[in-house]
Amino acid sequence: MSSIVTVCMKPAIDLFCETERLIDDGKSRCQILHRAPGGGGINVARNLHGMGLSVLAVLAAGGAYGTQLQKMLTADKIPFRCFDIEDDTCQNIGISETSTGKMYHLVFPGQQLKESEWQSGLNFINTLEPKPEYLVLSGRLPQGVPDDFYGRIAADAKEKGIRVILDTSGRALTAPLKAGVYLAKLNRAEFADSGYRGSLDDYPGMLAAMAEMVAKGKAEALIVTLDANGALLTTRDGNSLHLRPPPVNVVSHVGAGDSFVSLLVYQLYHGKSVVEAYQYGVAAAAAKVQIPGNSLNDLNLVESIYQQIARSNG
Repeated sequence: MSSIVTVCMKPAIDLFCETERLIDDGKSRCQILHRAPGGGGINVARNLHGMGLSVLAVLAAGGAYGTQLQKMLTADKIPFRCFDIEDDTCQNIGISETSTGKMYHLVFPGQQLKESEWQSGLNFINTLEPKPEYLVLSGRLPQGVPDDFYGRIAADAKEKGIRVILDTSGRALTAPLKAGVYLAKLNRAEFADSGYRGSLDDYPGMLAAMAEMVAKGKAEALIVTLDANGALLTTRDGNSLHLRPPPVNVVSHVGAGDSFVSLLVYQLYHGKSVVEAYQYGVAAAAAKVQIPGNSLNDLNLVESIYQQIARSNG
């Protein structure tokens, strides 16, 4: 068993294509650029595997796209455990408009799981042996999976001393925060979903509310990402930070949040502090948006941005 396990209950195949211009009420002729395995936990596992870490991706998939997804992971030599389901895994689409430089990401509802299917995944995750050091719960829950699915996993992991990294949204968010996790990464909308009612442009107010959540035991460290404005961090030992990356040219935002989590986990696994890991996460997201596709494959760029962040916030 790997020291890092990622969970992706709603995987997909990401299709990337380009067209000169999206045409209203007409044909937009596209060229296929790339297909890749997708979904939060899968993206994180692929990134960490590319960085040389031992990682296991746990996923649920079915149908033709589910079979293709597994073949892609096998071809890339990504260790995974797939729970076969009856419903079809979906394909999401990223379209780049060459005339404007804009990129559109079309995300579909995806598969629906039966109780026996999600219960099989839950049983496997909660009986991992030997237990991993880090368990990454990443991505939304598919239809049919109960709202407290991640919460059940988080509670079990906490009892066993497994560090849970949470990166989810919507109905999946409440239960694991109630159980308490090691670290949670939210965007502004997810932070509002967690109960924050203030202005999402009031960063000092957000940091104060984040510190209150940490004090209540929802997470030992809490990060809220702010797109081009970087990210906020609060920790149990009193850190309260806001880091901004340098301005960058956006090519593809797909997988930027997963890249943040990937570098965060990579640095934590190698014994870095939460603060330094968070700094690398900010750098990773800024690097990823400059790279096509959904994975992060330029660690030199990450290091360059990290050094710029360190100097500007020194």
